[in-house]
Amino acid sequence: MKELDREHHIYMLEPGATPAITIDSGEELMVETWDAFEGVRDPGVIGERYLKGPASGPIYVNGAEPGDALKIDFISITPKEGASHMVMPGRGFLDEEFTEGFPTVISFEDGYALLPNGIRLPLNPSMGLVATTPTYSQSTASDSGPYGGDIDMKELVAGSSLYLPVFVPGGLLVLGDCHALVGDGAVAGTGAECSADTHLRVTVEKGMNISGPRALTPDHFIVLSHGEDLGPAMKQAVRGMVDFLVTEKGMAPYEAYTLCSLAGDVRVSRTFRPISPVKMMLSRQALEQL
Repeated sequence: MKELDREHHIYMLEPGATPAITIDSGEELMVETWDAFEGVRDPGVIGERYLKGPASGPIYVNGAEPGDALKIDFISITPKEGASHMVMPGRGFLDEEFTEGFPTVISFEDGYALLPNGIRLPLNPSMGLVATTPTYSQSTASDSGPYGGDIDMKELVAGSSLYLPVFVPGGLLVLGDCHALVGDGAVAGTGAECSADTHLRVTVEKGMNISGPRALTPDHFIVLSHGEDLGPAMKQAVRGMVDFLVTEKGMAPYEAYTLCSLAGDVRVSRTFRPISPVKMMLSRQALEQL
């Protein structure tokens, strides 16, 4: 199995970038990723550290062409080396009240994240940044779009599959920004930022022609949207799920809309940034009856 180490990382998605590795459709590989602080664990340094969004890759997938999609199966996600959290001035929900940086260094113990105050929280590792490369240059940090990006979706755990549109030959897939755990909204600005070893399988889905990211997690089917304004972004996420149910599952529009209201949830992965990723989640228990 091929391996990609975290020394092969980027901060910009560039359509003309040289691939760090090339794989075939359906091939499995191991990818090592940096945490958002790139290994810094000194609280004094973390307090001055700017999150640049290191992403391992790009990964060129043979046969991937515009109009296709990449299916990324997360077989395992293994955090390592502990984690860091940072109250980020200007980035959280209560940024006018919490105006100072406040770093927290988190250790791992027997499947738990151990906070300095003694609180133990179960690890729930998820990959925060997964993107194909768009046809234009794009920063990896804190941005999301139809290509995926810094989506910070806590449901993207081992056993999940993410579908991303292909915009350039080979897809030029990148990933990074693993979270040992994070809550919806990442309300203080970050999650438990950690490096990780991730076992993936990447498959080209020919002619899928999806307009944006989709995910199948252990519990939900998810359509992702994004936007500068949260309200329109949430509406677009609902619209994306209704369109999926109508065009791909054969439901009548009003029946699809009703199902979303009864068995779906609209949640915000992260906000109070220039772009907010939003997810419309439908219970797999409902989906599997269609």
